[in-house]
Parts: sequence; structure tokens; C-alpha cells
Amino acid sequence: MVASIPNDIFQFGTTAATAAGFAQGQPCTADLTSHGTDGIGSFEDGHLMILNNGEAYALSKDNKASPAPMDARLPFAMVTIFRPTFRMEVPSLDLESLDDLLSSPKLAHARAVNTLAPFKVVGLFKSVEFTGGGEQRGLKGIVFGYAVPTWMKHICGPRLHAHFLADSGEVGGKVEDFETDVATLSFAKTGRFHLGFSQSQEWEDVRL
Repeated sequence: MVASIPNDIFQFGTTAATAAGFAQGQPCTADLTSHGTDGIGSFEDGHLMILNNGEAYALSKDNKASPAPMDARLPFAMVTIFRPTFRMEVPSLDLESLDDLLSSPKLAHARAVNTLAPFKVVGLFKSVEFTGGGEQRGLKGIVFGYAVPTWMKHICGPRLHAHFLADSGEVGGKVEDFETDVATLSFAKTGRFHLGFSQSQEWEDVRL
């Protein structure tokens, strides 16, 4: 097994396969912390997953969060030992301005355009809009996800692929957009990316 290095990303499955209906998991929740402290993913039963500081939560379609069963399997997961190398206070932030910031030449060597970059936004959220509908307002929590290069979108997902988890541990989901009041943004650039996928016949039948 490859040694885990901070901010390396370990991924199982691809977003293209998930979109094509492949839902056969291999790693289970209990395996996640062997490769990372933070991450996102999806379970076989359709629940989404967020791993926050070593604790995994299952996120339902109606945006409720609960501790994830340790034996639940994931057809898709992206995890990393998150140790941010860049951190800044942001008085106001949304998904578009976050993309602009991470892509800005002003960041110099910290800019993440062609490189994967895990990020975390922590603070008070004026609003969080979830993919598939639903919105929450005035919650403290975190958004964790990855800035994804365009050339990797069929592997890792949209430009900013992220999930939300409220501090209460009871609300969460895939982020369509958000707006912060006062928050801290931390991020890092990934040096290595590791991809695993199923060895089953069902995998070979997926049209990608």
C-alpha cells in the first residue's frame, strides 16, 4: 500500500461511473480513515458521505445527516489527510467567488487550476443551497470538497465538488451554492492522486 502523505488524494470509482448508474461499493466507511481525515463520497444506497476530522456522516436526499454505518460500502469516495498549507479569513464567500479566488493569478504558486486542491470553509453560513433542492439558512458548519481541474471532471466531478455538514451533525448535503457571513478558508494543493476501481464484471459493463 502506498504510504499516505498529507493532501494526497485517494479515490475509489469515478463520477462518470456514478452518473452512469454504477453503484457497487468496495471500500466501506471503516476503511476511509486508513487513507484520510476528510473527504466526500456516496454510498450504495444513494446517501452521500462527508468525512470530517475522521468522523464519517451519511447525508440523505432530504439533507439530513447522521453517523455513517461502519460497514456501509461506497461506489465513490475521495479522501485525504487534510493539512492545509494556505489559510485566510474571508468576510464573505460563495461558490463563484471561491472559484475565482482559487483560480486567481494573485495566489501565485498557490493557485489551483490544473491541480486538484482540497479545501474547507468553516464558519457561519447565511445560506446553503443543496443539489436536488433544499436550502438551509443561518447554520454554523463546514463545507469540504475539492477544486477539480477541467480535464478531471469525468473522474472527480464538477469544478468545485463539495459537501456541507452543520456543526450539529444533523444537516448536510451536496453543495449547489453557499454564502458565508464570516468564515475561514483553508486549502492545499495535491501532489499525488491515487485512483482505484472495481474489479467486478459489473464494472466492465458500465458505459463510460
